[in-house]
Amino acid sequence: MDNMDFLTESKIAEFNRLLRLPQPALDVLYEAAAIVREHSGLRELLRQSGLSRIPVADADNDMGALAATVAEYPKFLEDHAAYLRTEMGDRAGMFAVILVLGLLDRTIAYYGSKRIPEEVLIETLKDLTIWMKHHYAHNGTWGLAELSWLLNHATGQLFRLGRLQFAHKAFNHAVVVLRNANSGEVVILSEPGVNYRRDGRVDGTNGKYESEQGWQARYDQSDDRFIVGNPIRSSGFASEETIRLSASDWVVVLRRGDPVLEVHIPEDGPMRPEQCRESFDNATRFYREQFPEKPYRAFVCTSWLLDPQLADLVPAPANITSFQKTFSLFPVLSDERETYRRVFGTDDLDPVTASRDTGLRRAIVEYAEAGHLLHGGAGLLLADAI
Repeated sequence: MDNMDFLTESKIAEFNRLLRLPQPALDVLYEAAAIVREHSGLRELLRQSGLSRIPVADADNDMGALAATVAEYPKFLEDHAAYLRTEMGDRAGMFAVILVLGLLDRTIAYYGSKRIPEEVLIETLKDLTIWMKHHYAHNGTWGLAELSWLLNHATGQLFRLGRLQFAHKAFNHAVVVLRNANSGEVVILSEPGVNYRRDGRVDGTNGKYESEQGWQARYDQSDDRFIVGNPIRSSGFASEETIRLSASDWVVVLRRGDPVLEVHIPEDGPMRPEQCRESFDNATRFYREQFPEKPYRAFVCTSWLLDPQLADLVPAPANITSFQKTFSLFPVLSDERETYRRVFGTDDLDPVTASRDTGLRRAIVEYAEAGHLLHGGAGLLLADAI
């Protein structure tokens, strides 16, 4: 990359009108950018990134191409991690931030071409600060370990619209959703071949398997008259008992590969029910107006917050319980590490030393002490139910 203007202090200051990095992080970014500007080897590394192959002028049409080009950035960083540590020292973690900076002119141009309000860009880019703070908390230095995640923001694949974030994707879960054409009732069935434990969780959840006692889901439409399968109960777990639905009354409304809006939850304060409802309304309006060429059939969320067990651990009414009730829950293969990471800042939990300074932390510790394990979950909300 021959144009290094995005590494100048004036350009970084211009970008920071949108990024709004805290001053300590901004100061370190200035230092890291200066190191790269003055280092021929690091400048060559930027040239090798491939970013220069997509000019800013193509932002309106080529954000998908840009996303494909930069998809290898995390692997690129991994391959050069040792070199970056040698040449940049404790500023090595900032090279990922610099790669994000190299995309921002294209991001800004894309938002402008789509007439997306600047406030949406500012809100979306807040995630950079969130994850840089995580890097500082875990490493004692400023940087970015979640480059692959931030590439969604920089390439126009994800937008923060109020409290929640949304990304247009293909549905990629092992369930089929059907609706009764007469009553409007909705049923979720498992895809065939999924192995479940007796408790209705996906086999392998929390690393626990039931190869002998477990069961495998079936889904059969070979008889034109009926659809036979294993339903997902309202509790969010799969049922071993099969049901039979009339094919003339029930219509598939969502299955693997269908377009959906993925819902993501930025780590940014409480999730009040009214804020979440507003976000869904914002997303409905935003994609209708800005991306009419991108229809979607449902909102889908995968998160530690959608573990059905949490509803029994937190007092009602609670933000977590309210968020869960937004969705029809279904099980996914997961474990307890994400929950512990989000709540305690570590993948592991020692009940003896774990903090109990909040109601949620105290409830989780006591649950673990009783021999129970939390895990992630997933949920869906059909778009026409908004």
